[in-house]
Amino acid sequence: LCQVAPEPLTRNAERILSRLSDLVADDTTVQKVLPSRITAIAVHPSLTASLVFVGDKLGNFGFVKLRSGENVVETYRPHTSGLMCLKIRPEDPQKIYSSSYDDTLRCADIERGIFDELYRCTPDAGVMYFDWMQDKTMIVAHSNGQVSFVDVRVEKKQTALYDVHDRKVRTIDAHPTNSSWFLTGSTDAKVKLWDSRMMSKKRPTPLAMLSHNRSCSGAFFSPVEGNRIVTTSFDDTLKIVNDILPTGEMKQLVSLKHNNFTGRWLTPFKAVWMPGCDELFLVGSMEYPRRVEVYSNHGALLCKLMGESITSVSSLVDVHPERLIVAGGNSSGRVQIFIEP
Repeated sequence: LCQVAPEPLTRNAERILSRLSDLVADDTTVQKVLPSRITAIAVHPSLTASLVFVGDKLGNFGFVKLRSGENVVETYRPHTSGLMCLKIRPEDPQKIYSSSYDDTLRCADIERGIFDELYRCTPDAGVMYFDWMQDKTMIVAHSNGQVSFVDVRVEKKQTALYDVHDRKVRTIDAHPTNSSWFLTGSTDAKVKLWDSRMMSKKRPTPLAMLSHNRSCSGAFFSPVEGNRIVTTSFDDTLKIVNDILPTGEMKQLVSLKHNNFTGRWLTPFKAVWMPGCDELFLVGSMEYPRRVEVYSNHGALLCKLMGESITSVSSLVDVHPERLIVAGGNSSGRVQIFIEP
């Protein structure tokens, strides 16, 4: 394992880091929401309300809205098995999308209390993760090692399935500027880069690949230019990729030692990028005091988000796309939120 010397941050990243270091969490921002282990989390993009949505391993769905006095909590049961991914599009914030091991992808309208089924895959090909390639096309990762493309405008969705991994596809991520590229991370320990225009056969060939020594729990492009990839693995590393070699291998900028051994009772870590910034990413930690860690895109640990009320591991982390709100989800259904004082 190697670590390169950290490079100076841009003024924008320094400003974000300074504000991150001021975030606080206390008893009013730690809230029990769901009965079981949190397996998905999404901070709502509202510019006025502090609102966090979560899903758990039993298929429960809920949210907490912070407010003075007593927080608002609501829960639902839209899925019959583990809810694995939650996403909210800032341009359409009243809709909350969720996917599950129960083979469905749903869209919730909380104001109406309705969870519409957008897509149901073949039995036992559970929907692990999803993203948008274009405005109406979703790329979907499955528990059987396949990916599919779903046009949500079509009422009866017929979609091709492609074999891309030998085991479950944990995450799938669309490139922020190249509308044809997407990234998959799998429990087969592989991270693969794909071109949607080259998915003409059932088992297509990736543009590039990166190998871990154990299961990969997350792989994501940096959000602005997509010129970095951060991956998380049970081999106790966070890898940062910054180039594609002519051989089709992903070039590692750094392989960072990080304790990712969450065991069977905690949701695996997924390092995620700071929205609107290609220089910073956040990840949960097994270390004491309990914390969320902030790293540079060169692998330097820059900041630890902590508080006396943070007494458990935040396996999953999400960040508000514009305001500085960082939320983590733990193994007992609690949401731990860091906000500006």
